[in-house]
Amino acid sequence: MGLAVIEAVCIAALPETPDGSSKIKFRDGLTYQWIPPGSYYTGCLPGDVDCYGLERHREKVSIGQGFWIGRTEVTQAAYMQVMHADPSRYKGAKRPVDSVGWQDASTYCSRIGMRLPTEYEWEWAAYGGTPELPKQPLGTYAWYDANSSDSTHPVATKLPNGYGLYDMLGNVWEWVQGAGRGPGEHILKGGSFYNISRDVRVSGRMSAPPDLRHRDLGFRCASSSIPAETFPTGNSTRP
Repeated sequence: MGLAVIEAVCIAALPETPDGSSKIKFRDGLTYQWIPPGSYYTGCLPGDVDCYGLERHREKVSIGQGFWIGRTEVTQAAYMQVMHADPSRYKGAKRPVDSVGWQDASTYCSRIGMRLPTEYEWEWAAYGGTPELPKQPLGTYAWYDANSSDSTHPVATKLPNGYGLYDMLGNVWEWVQGAGRGPGEHILKGGSFYNISRDVRVSGRMSAPPDLRHRDLGFRCASSSIPAETFPTGNSTRP
């Protein structure tokens, strides 16, 4: 079975979440999941020996308003549909687009009527409604250094989290809105196929200039609302 066929099988249909609160956007063909409001603790979890100094200070964060976020990282097929380009090093329609800078990621999200998530939104979504990640081995829900063969992989081929989101950890780092450590820099979350397990954590973060286009950088979009050009995933067989 060729690579293209394998990718098609993996992505043929993403399962609906229990409450059915997911929609497909016509503009890019991707599925977006509703994340309810709530609260969590940002920063390192108690007893986390892998924290390395770039994490936020541990404190309780309240997400007062629910939001929509991509159930997968933006794929190369979607990026081509919206931006008419594919800068990716690791080609494959259902692989995440890679080598994307912060401004191009922001432009993509704007063109589909959305935006990059805030870092708090991203972290709340990544925990999947739990105070910490499940105890399963990291390799069951993330592509990282130990299992990736130094390459991205088709989205949604690992287990989803409690909100039905895929690849929140691993595969590609994801740009968010937050300002980084240096002038003009922005934050990346989640780690990538290139990183060791220490870096593939919800609290982990990386600061980078907006024009950085490394082979393991990607993104997903978010929004407080979705325009009426979407329709429920239960009424469609599109990926």
